[in-house]
Amino acid sequence: MVKRWQGSGKMSVIIPWPFGMKVHRIDLSIKDMIAKWERSTVLLTVEMERMIQYVTAAGTVMTWTDRVVYQKALSYPPALIRGQPLQVTATTLYFLVQDQKGTAYLEHGIGLSFSGWERKLAAPVLTPTENSLMIHGQQLVATDSYLHTATIYWSPQKPGDQPVEAVLAGGRFILTPEGINFRGELQLTSAKGAQREEPLSVLLPQKVPADGVLVGAAKLQALKVVEPGKALLAIKLHWHLLQAKTLPVLCAPAGLGENFYLWCLLHQETRIWGEKTGVKLPEKAKYIAEVTASAVQNRVVKAKKGLFCLGQITLDLYYVNHANQEKCFRLRLPWKEWLAAAGGGEARAPEEEREYKIVVTRVKGDQVQFLNGEDLTLFVQLEYVLTVGKRQKAALTVPPNAVAMTTILAEKIITEDDFEYYVEIPVERPSDFQESQRLWWKGGKVEGVAESGGVFLKAKPAIIWQYRNTEHKLKVVEFNPVLAWFHAAPPAHRGDQVYVRLEALRLHLQAKADENWGIQLLLNGGLTVTKKEMRTVGLGGRPEKTGRPFLPAQKSTILKWEEKLPTSVRQIKTAHFFLGEFRRVKTEELFLLEGEVRGEITYLGKDGVSRYYLVRKEVWANLPPEYGEVPVLIPVLSGWNCYPLPEWNWEKGGVWCEITLDLLAFAANPNQR
Repeated sequence: MVKRWQGSGKMSVIIPWPFGMKVHRIDLSIKDMIAKWERSTVLLTVEMERMIQYVTAAGTVMTWTDRVVYQKALSYPPALIRGQPLQVTATTLYFLVQDQKGTAYLEHGIGLSFSGWERKLAAPVLTPTENSLMIHGQQLVATDSYLHTATIYWSPQKPGDQPVEAVLAGGRFILTPEGINFRGELQLTSAKGAQREEPLSVLLPQKVPADGVLVGAAKLQALKVVEPGKALLAIKLHWHLLQAKTLPVLCAPAGLGENFYLWCLLHQETRIWGEKTGVKLPEKAKYIAEVTASAVQNRVVKAKKGLFCLGQITLDLYYVNHANQEKCFRLRLPWKEWLAAAGGGEARAPEEEREYKIVVTRVKGDQVQFLNGEDLTLFVQLEYVLTVGKRQKAALTVPPNAVAMTTILAEKIITEDDFEYYVEIPVERPSDFQESQRLWWKGGKVEGVAESGGVFLKAKPAIIWQYRNTEHKLKVVEFNPVLAWFHAAPPAHRGDQVYVRLEALRLHLQAKADENWGIQLLLNGGLTVTKKEMRTVGLGGRPEKTGRPFLPAQKSTILKWEEKLPTSVRQIKTAHFFLGEFRRVKTEELFLLEGEVRGEITYLGKDGVSRYYLVRKEVWANLPPEYGEVPVLIPVLSGWNCYPLPEWNWEKGGVWCEITLDLLAFAANPNQR
C-alpha cells in the first residue's frame, strides 16, 4: 500500500524593474526538472518560465517573459520510493515592486510543491460492530495555544489620554493556504472615555487540509503601558483544526458513560453535475486566458418524493481584448439537480429526523467553442458530496487502551427537560360567524436560546380556524402568533446549543357572549441543551474480510537506445539518469507503459574539450495484461549504464544507453485525500 508524499520549497527572485510600471499578474510554468537521488536527500533542479503581465503608464497591458531556476536538496522520509518520477507545481506567493533611491526592483516569491509515492503499511479496514455507531464527525487534526504580543503606539496630548482598558472584538479565525489567520479589532478606551480602534491580524503557519474546519477562541490577557505613548498587549489564541471523517465510534454499554449527540451517518454519495452554457462577452476578445470558479452556493430542499440540490456557481472569465488588455467578466450560473428518494440506510430514520449536507469538492469550466470573438460556449462541471444523517444520542465512556482512539468534536448533553406552556390567544369574532367547524395546529419555527440558568423559547406556529358563515359557506382564518417564554434550566449557560421539540396538546376555541373570544392553547414538548467539547473516543469495528486486490510481483525490464552526441566521444566522465512522467496506454492489441527518461552526460571529446549534454528520450515497454487492473503502478529507475560506440566513417558521436526499470504494484491508501 502507498500514499502520496508532499514536499515543498520556496524561493525569492529580485530583478531590476522599470520605474512606474505596475505588475498585474505573474504566471509560472514548469519547463524542466532534474532529480538526483542521494542517500537521504534528493537534489531537485527546477527550471520555470515566468510570464509577467504589467500595465504601462498609458494603461496598456504588456508581457515580459524570462526563466528562473530553483535548486535545493530536500530531505525525504525513509518510506519514500527512490528512483520514481516526481511531480512539481509552482505558484506565486507574492510580488512586490520596491523603489530604493530612484531604482525599482521587482521581488517575486515562488512556492513549489513536490509529490511522489511513499510506502505505507496496510491498516485493517474497520466495519461497525454491535456496540459501535457509524458517524460522520469532525476529527481533530491539530490543536495549539499561542501567546501573541502586540505593541501599540499613540501620541497622548495629556496623561489622561493614555488607554487604560482594551477589549478584543470581532475576532474570527480564517484558514488560508499559508496557515491560520486570526483577525480582530482592539477597542482602546482612555481614562477620559475616549475610544480608539486598532486592527489586529496574526498569522500562524500550519499545514491545512483541503476540507479543514477551524474552531478557535481568543482572549486578551494583559494591557501594560511601558512608557508614554507605548503599550504592550498579550493575546492568547487557542485553536482546533478539524476534518470531516466517517468513523465507527465505540459506544458504552447501557447505563454507563456520558450522553452525547453524534451525527449518525445514514447515506453518503458523490455526484457530478454538468451542463453546457452560452456566454456573450461584453466586447470582442482575442482569446480566453483563464476560467476560474470564485464562489459556489448550495442548499438542499426537501420534497415529498425526493430532494432538490441547487445553488449558484460564480465563474470569472479572464480574456484579452483587441487592445491587449486583460479583462475579467463575472458569470453567475444557477445549478440544480433532482434526486429521487433513496432507500437503503436512509429508510432507518423518519424523514423529519434526517438532515442533509452538501460539500462541493470541485468546480471546473472548460471552453468548448469560441466564435466571433464574443460567443463562448462553456461546459461547467461540479462535483459534490451529499451526506444524509440524523442526530442520535450515544453514551461514551473512557475507551480502553486495547482499542484505537481518536479525538472528535462532539456535543455533550448538559440537560434534558420536558415542559408545558399554556396561553390564551385573543380572537375577534367574525361578523358573519355562524358556527365553528374545525381548529388545528400547523407546526412552525421553534427555537431556543440558552442563557445562564435557563432557556428562552420562541415558537411561531400557524393556527388554522375553519368556520361556517351566515351564508352556510366554509371560511378559513389563519393566525400566526409569536409565543415566547423562559424555561428554567440551571445547568444551561450562554452559548450552549438548544434543541426543541414542540406539539399542541390541547387546542380549543373559547366562545363568549361578547366580541372577545379566545383560543386556549396548551403546548407540550421537550428541550435538550448541549455543549461542544473535544472528546477522545474509541474506534469500534473489526478487520474486513473482503479480499485485497491482486497485485502482481515486481517486474524488471531493460530499455536500450543509441544517443547521438554533437561531437566524437573519447571518454564518458559522468552520467546520471532519472524518470519523467509515465502513463499506461491500452490499445486494441497492446498494453504499453509510455514515458520519458531524462539524463545528464559529461564527456571528453576527441578534441580534448569537456562537454555537457542533456538527454530527453521517449521510451515505451510492453506490459502484461494483469497490470491493467493494478490501482497504482510506479516505475522506478534502479540502474543505468552509458558507454561510447565505435566510430564509423559515416557516423560519429554515438553513445549506448541502458537503463533498468522496475515496475512496482501497490494498492492506494483508502484514507488519503
